[in-house]
Amino acid sequence: MIAAERTGAQVSSEGIELPDAARAIYEQGEVAKFLATSSASGEVNVALIVSQTPTDEGKIVFGDFMMVKTKKNLSENEKVASLAITPKLEMVGFKGDVEGWTETGPYIDLVNSIDFFRYNAYAGIHNIAVTGIRGMIPLPPKVSFLTVGRDFVDIRTRGSLEAGGSAHGTDVPVPVRKKFESIMSIKVLAFMDEDAYPNMMPVFSTHFRTPSELRFKISSYNEGIKRLKIPSRVALNVLTLDLFTYQLKGELTRLGSSFGCEFGAVRIDEAYSSIPPFCGERIA
Repeated sequence: MIAAERTGAQVSSEGIELPDAARAIYEQGEVAKFLATSSASGEVNVALIVSQTPTDEGKIVFGDFMMVKTKKNLSENEKVASLAITPKLEMVGFKGDVEGWTETGPYIDLVNSIDFFRYNAYAGIHNIAVTGIRGMIPLPPKVSFLTVGRDFVDIRTRGSLEAGGSAHGTDVPVPVRKKFESIMSIKVLAFMDEDAYPNMMPVFSTHFRTPSELRFKISSYNEGIKRLKIPSRVALNVLTLDLFTYQLKGELTRLGSSFGCEFGAVRIDEAYSSIPPFCGERIA
């Protein structure tokens, strides 16, 4: 086993089966399922991949559906991280390796049986990635709405009082900032871990101190982020109740504390649309 000291995650070269509780979450339909990948040079990317589905063999499969950067990254690096969050804020995540792709057989039928794809107006899934699970990401099984509400207030008050750095990034468009700042949206932050796998943590409470600096509350459900080196390249994704999803990329420039509120600060360099017809297109 290779220990990742920053996050407590462990990766097994032999692979493991998905635990029953995790399998139950991934089998649900209305679950936010994110997948983090990285390029050969280590640039991390995170996308909403709702087709992630467990198999009888204890693996996860997902379909090639409007994947742009994710598919390119997988052609360079098979290592992935996955994070699933239910509407009740139950969560589970793992690290794994894409072991291959298939265009025929039961995995195709399994993914196309999901309601989202069965009735999808674009097309069915014709190419499936088979993922072996190497280790579970240590996460609390559930986060309370009370905790998220408290953190939502904290990052907008105490967490925004301390001034940021002088380095200026890219101004994120107002509509995208509003999606990330909504308490009714799910946000995740992806980064490269010490074991050369991507990793992910939820960041439910975020706020733009400026149009190019996003801050997030460090809380009990994502305190593994405190072990990241500064600076670190990161990517964030948001999913809203109306199924809008966007990705931001930038640099984690600070891990700080303001009047007792621990926070991380990200200088945003790029913003992308993750919804059709502009899936994968840069918008800032």
